[in-house]
Amino acid sequence: MKGIQKVIGVVCISIPLFISIAGFGYKEPNPPVQLPKVTIAVSTTPLSAPLYIAKVKGFFKTAGIDVSIKEIPGGKKCFEALQRGEVDLATVSKSVIMFNSFNKANFSVLTSFVESDNDIKIVTLSKSKILTTEDLVGRTVGIVKGSASEYFLHSWLTSTDIDPQSVNTHTYAVKDMPAALNRGEVDAISVWEPFAYNSMRLNSESSILPTKGQYKLSFNLVHLTNNPIFNQPPRNVVSNTVEMAIIEGLNKANHFIQARPEDAQLILRRHLKLSQDFIDWVWVDYQFKLSLNTAFIHSLGKQAKWAIEAGLVEQQEVPNYLHFISPEALKRQ
Repeated sequence: MKGIQKVIGVVCISIPLFISIAGFGYKEPNPPVQLPKVTIAVSTTPLSAPLYIAKVKGFFKTAGIDVSIKEIPGGKKCFEALQRGEVDLATVSKSVIMFNSFNKANFSVLTSFVESDNDIKIVTLSKSKILTTEDLVGRTVGIVKGSASEYFLHSWLTSTDIDPQSVNTHTYAVKDMPAALNRGEVDAISVWEPFAYNSMRLNSESSILPTKGQYKLSFNLVHLTNNPIFNQPPRNVVSNTVEMAIIEGLNKANHFIQARPEDAQLILRRHLKLSQDFIDWVWVDYQFKLSLNTAFIHSLGKQAKWAIEAGLVEQQEVPNYLHFISPEALKRQ
């Protein structure tokens, strides 16, 4: 009996000792990591594919940031949302950057993430008998004022020595242009995708003029320089700034597009409610890559010179576009 009591005593002593030892090594679980939240105004075009893919596949979160997407039709409206403080970044064309650089110095270009030499097109109707730039003299072309649509038309006309002043223009919101052409309000439209495709579907008499290679459109990310979010480090040891975390996420998205194009297209179709026919229509013209170099800066300067000579801006001096490039981003690309 004494032996049993002795064993019970040892067990009783051992249990609290074990609990004490186990408890000594116990740690409270770490609270969930709060990632910096970033909102991006994304133009509803297939050019924005890397943004959608980086969001859906979790590439932004892996890089240490929590990204929300606000869909807006057109880079010009995306930039306006940025200036109103509704978003942290915006997708824009070079033309939007150029026009706004004359009266705003509070934004910076983070990166260019896709290029196309056939995204903007001149669409007309067969009955107009417009085949060349010469046929546009005295006619009316629908444009989106202060955008790549306007610059593209001007560039195409001057490439064949046609005075842009000899062609009339009418300003529209981009979504209204296919219907305006179909109603006969204009003889042609200078428009980006998917609105050129929509025009072709709206009227079987629509035709696209041969302008491929005339202008290389790039889509870019810009942000306000005074936004405090870009001074906040992401929760990632590789990306030491939010800027670099965004670039890392986009870079992974572009690699995903190259490696798994069908999966990438499916993500884009689901988000933008696009048909596979349309994706096939534009996909071959896209080059998904990150870039920010002297050629980009030179192109901005060329567009700015055009805007001055065409009297589209009051200023007479081309801005220094190095001041509009994120130094850290330029160094890393």
